[in-house]
Amino acid sequence: MRLVEKSAETILDTEQLHGLWKGVDVVGDIAIVKIPSELENNRFRIAENLLSFVPHLKVVLRQVGPVGSRFRIRRFEWLAGEKRTETVHREFGCKFKLDLERVYFSPRLCHERKRIADLVSRGECIVNFFAGVGSFSIMIAKHAKPSRVYSLDLNPLALRYHAINNALNGAREIIDVISGDADSLVSSSLVGSADRILLPLPDLAFRSLPIAKNALKNGHGIVHCYAFVDARHREEVGSRTLSAFGAFLEGVGVMRENMHVHVVRSVGPCRYQVCLDLAF
Repeated sequence: MRLVEKSAETILDTEQLHGLWKGVDVVGDIAIVKIPSELENNRFRIAENLLSFVPHLKVVLRQVGPVGSRFRIRRFEWLAGEKRTETVHREFGCKFKLDLERVYFSPRLCHERKRIADLVSRGECIVNFFAGVGSFSIMIAKHAKPSRVYSLDLNPLALRYHAINNALNGAREIIDVISGDADSLVSSSLVGSADRILLPLPDLAFRSLPIAKNALKNGHGIVHCYAFVDARHREEVGSRTLSAFGAFLEGVGVMRENMHVHVVRSVGPCRYQVCLDLAF
């Protein structure tokens, strides 16, 4: 039984429990819950019970809107515990300091971050187009042996945390943190520099893909391009992804046999986040 549901079982009846959103994101010592509007009158009691049920949690926040703005910020309502949104999150030996109200971070991508790090070979140069607080870049720096990682992002506060996180993880000598529009930065100074490129922002990944290709050394290398795909069943996600994006990818020079679809996670009913691992 999930944490939110278990913490609420002494407050709600069986029918209400079934209506409770069955999930919680834990970022550091902060829990983020989504509680349906029909149960919101009990939200403070549910949150207090959650703190009692999981002693290492110090804050409970409720997400009250979708990810918004060009910085992908979420809006929260404080429900219980300490009144703060800053924390330090740990995964696979990495530490990420961040403020949930001011930067984007998803703990649900932890295994994807580790998957990408495990693919990196010694001496690779990496360009991360949408680096945020450094979660992908630092995971690579900690678990692989890259020669250089260039982290690009528009959000100056996210990059400030990225710099802090570089220090926390001993990665300052490997990662260059650069503020600005990734497409412009790559076009002006990183053409032909990369062995591997990350495009982890689904809303902008395909727009930036032609620029990303120009950043590869001699036009050859790997690009990890993220997207959302609708499919009735998980088994259909690969074929639906290639049907939706295959023609576009061929147009920018990727052969069908060099397109690999990795299902990252389910993000809703019949909707998935995928990573297209593209070999140019």
